[in-house]
Amino acid sequence: MTEEDYYQDFMQDVYARSGAEENFSEVKFTEVMCDFLVEQAILESYDLAYHKQTKQGVRLDAWNYNKEKQTLNLLVTDFSPEPEMRSLTTADADTCIRRLERFFANSLNDSFFRSLEEAFPAHGVARDIFENSKNIARIEFCLLTNAKLSERFKSIKRSEKEGYECSYDIWDIGRRWRIFDSGKEKEDIVIDLTDFVDSGIPCLPAFTGSDVCKSYLLALPGDLLATIYDRYGERLLEQNVRTFLQFRGGVNKGIRNTIQNEPDMFFAYNNGLTVTAESVEFSENMMQSITNMQIVNGGQTTASLFMTKRLDKEKKVDLSKVHIQVKLSVIDPDKVDEVVPEISKCANTQNKVNAADFFSNHPFHRRIEDFSRRILAPSVDGSLVETHWYYERARGQYANQQAKMSDRDKKKFLIQNPKPQMFTKTDLAKYENSFALRPDFVSKGAQWNFGKFAERISGKDGNTGMWDKNESHFNELYFKRLIAKAIIFRFLDKNLMAQKWYSGYKANIVTYTLAKFAQMVSDKHKYIDFMAIWKTQKLSSALESQLLSLAKIINDTITDTELNVTQYCKQQACWQRIEKLSTTLSPDVLQELLESEENDDREKDAKRGQKILKGIEAQVYVFEKGQQYWIAMIEWGDSTGILLDSEISFLTAAYKTTATEKQCPQIMRIEQRALSEGFHHK
Repeated sequence: MTEEDYYQDFMQDVYARSGAEENFSEVKFTEVMCDFLVEQAILESYDLAYHKQTKQGVRLDAWNYNKEKQTLNLLVTDFSPEPEMRSLTTADADTCIRRLERFFANSLNDSFFRSLEEAFPAHGVARDIFENSKNIARIEFCLLTNAKLSERFKSIKRSEKEGYECSYDIWDIGRRWRIFDSGKEKEDIVIDLTDFVDSGIPCLPAFTGSDVCKSYLLALPGDLLATIYDRYGERLLEQNVRTFLQFRGGVNKGIRNTIQNEPDMFFAYNNGLTVTAESVEFSENMMQSITNMQIVNGGQTTASLFMTKRLDKEKKVDLSKVHIQVKLSVIDPDKVDEVVPEISKCANTQNKVNAADFFSNHPFHRRIEDFSRRILAPSVDGSLVETHWYYERARGQYANQQAKMSDRDKKKFLIQNPKPQMFTKTDLAKYENSFALRPDFVSKGAQWNFGKFAERISGKDGNTGMWDKNESHFNELYFKRLIAKAIIFRFLDKNLMAQKWYSGYKANIVTYTLAKFAQMVSDKHKYIDFMAIWKTQKLSSALESQLLSLAKIINDTITDTELNVTQYCKQQACWQRIEKLSTTLSPDVLQELLESEENDDREKDAKRGQKILKGIEAQVYVFEKGQQYWIAMIEWGDSTGILLDSEISFLTAAYKTTATEKQCPQIMRIEQRALSEGFHHK
């Protein structure tokens, strides 16, 4: 795929997501780009807040404020629907950034937010900036554009504006293309250690003898680590750790006290960091650069160093005496997805990282992925083509699967797996938590919401999650209902901006509307007929009308507050207020709902079907492992004495005869124990 082809595909995706109304393409582009930056860990979260004053040269499209880090993100969009890719000059970029800077500068005066219409998000943003101006340490200005930066473009350097530390970033179509073309999930991060220490950092090789992984021991200066985190933020944190920190937040008091009172003892007191990288460069025994560094254990230490330095400026905290021990493992790029989650899991065992095991490789995700590749959705609008709803279990899966295809194969793939029907882990969590009556979770941002959904499925702090309680619940019926929820969610998402009453807060209105609708149905002791939506792949006109009229009520309610609306929607108090609203279901929608008996029958049938399917899958798994695999495990169990005689007997059945449906789950449990005890078969 060429860069121009990528641009065309990208634009078609934006148009498809924005629906029939071309006027909304710019807003949808902003949303698509912001979602991408959240995935890249450039943004922690965001809210849309379109505001434009052409004559005054003022503009804002999205924003985020992290109170703990005292960091304000302001984003501006440069978008054109032109069919050919444009070039963005230095002057063009400078003009866009200046508009964003003016919005910030104006917001430092209370007269600005008072001049704006209260119903629009920009009013709340300007008011928040004014009220928190003393608690902002850094502003990150970002330009989002569907043009390509000119080759003559000169970077915008960090500076200070109005006494605030400022950084500037530009995400153009060329930058997205380079990530796509590299086949990687993220943009490379190359940390040049000689920028901080002239000759680099001394290190000690600690190789394990593995071809997959080479390890080094080193000590990083505290100021260096804090500066790196300041520059790259959550991009340094492996995803499990990033989600974990969102739940804990704040500065670890023990770490802060040691930094302030006994900095020279920090190395002795602290457990240090476990870090991975794709490659490192040396000069003799001095490490000079690290490519794609990921902290898989020690994120709390890293964040606390950074925040202590930032929050204690008046005390002039000196990190020069602070050093942190680091175990750095260089992982073969082909093994990163397999090895890094295991390192993270083992490194964080003592810390009980929330949902640490609930990422790409969790069986929940693998099962949803399997359903999404196997189950065909009914054809719609007279078409004879049945399609998949493609679940992207790992970031970039959808694009990477097409990368090596011929044009003919790619065309066939896209017909059967249309881009508008691709959904991600964070999408899934939004759909589920909206209907699970947690719109406050969804309103807190994609990653935070996903973390809470992870807790619900896989458990937290020793509590059993839904998967372990009853994994047969996650069956084909569950998948089809999930897709029906996606269809409902996306209908609202596409149609809200076309409503005359709409003024902003789309993400909040969508999730609160769906939660309220689910509550209204539950109060009637009935159930949404998700299978009817699955079969038609669309909503009835009665349901569409009901949801849009309910959305207006939600809009009027969440904007009727003295608080910032987006912050208000993140509070449980907002949902409690919505819950108490007196609303009614239309007679036509009531007729579409299911009685409990019919709903229960469907669930029972689906669970029975899943148990049968699981038994068949287990037999196939045991058979496909092959005789040599099970013989090797038996010999290993005999030689080590780890496996019991009864376990050896079960394993013998795996290769001497065809294991029964009842035997296979036990054989698989024995296999997991053997693997955890060190069994390895080439």
